[in-house]
Amino acid sequence: MLPNHVPLVVAEQIGMLNALAPGRIDLRLGRAPGTDGATAADLRRHHTANNEFPEQVAELLGFLENDFPHDHPYRNVPAVPGPWQAEQNRVPRSETSADTWILGSSIYSAQLAARLGRPYAFALQFGSADVLNAMRIYRENFQPSQPLNEPYSLVSIGAVANEDRVEARRQSTSTAMAMLRMFQRKSFALLPPEEVEAFQATVHERAVIEEYTDRVLHGTAAEVAEGLEELHEQTGVDEVMLVVQGYSRRAQARTVELIADHYGMPTN
Repeated sequence: MLPNHVPLVVAEQIGMLNALAPGRIDLRLGRAPGTDGATAADLRRHHTANNEFPEQVAELLGFLENDFPHDHPYRNVPAVPGPWQAEQNRVPRSETSADTWILGSSIYSAQLAARLGRPYAFALQFGSADVLNAMRIYRENFQPSQPLNEPYSLVSIGAVANEDRVEARRQSTSTAMAMLRMFQRKSFALLPPEEVEAFQATVHERAVIEEYTDRVLHGTAAEVAEGLEELHEQTGVDEVMLVVQGYSRRAQARTVELIADHYGMPTN
């Protein structure tokens, strides 16, 4: 959530991670606050607004690549570790760098990712925005860049798999309840499904819980896999990411095990 942070600090943190784990780091940049309004206001009181997000991204890329224009005010401000440090020490630049993605759930993020020629990740678990239109706009407007010659996209979605489809839905309600709590400025706590069932919700609260439960792919492994494959076919993305949900660690682990078994993948 870049507007919550200083681009130079992010560049140095990512540079350190890439130095420790070369070629294994993805940096995904979003403009949403990722929290409630009061917390966002505190985080951003010295920072730019959402409408300046593209400038922040450009600034961050400049630090990561040590590639500011000659007249840029930060031309002589290096991010360490990074390319500048390698030049000063007369050693080769790292052969790898963090893959920088644009993260979002709106048309705005699709347009920005296309203009910058960056990979695009759409967080479908957070909203009901038009992912199909966003992907179309991204592909149609994509401008090749140095790191990426053609569009590359990902969509993430919540998932809970269980041998019992009823239990899978029950587990999904825990995350839905946590979302409701967040909207009410309470802690994002995962409550047991039994507590969610017993919660005396208003009509509006029940609608929110049902909405976020329905956004999750839940059911048997075959049913979740069918939903994943349908999503892949509709969006044409290069990657589908499962945001594994559910109340207990065991329920979450079981989702991974069942989906892995369904596709014949190793689980250890």
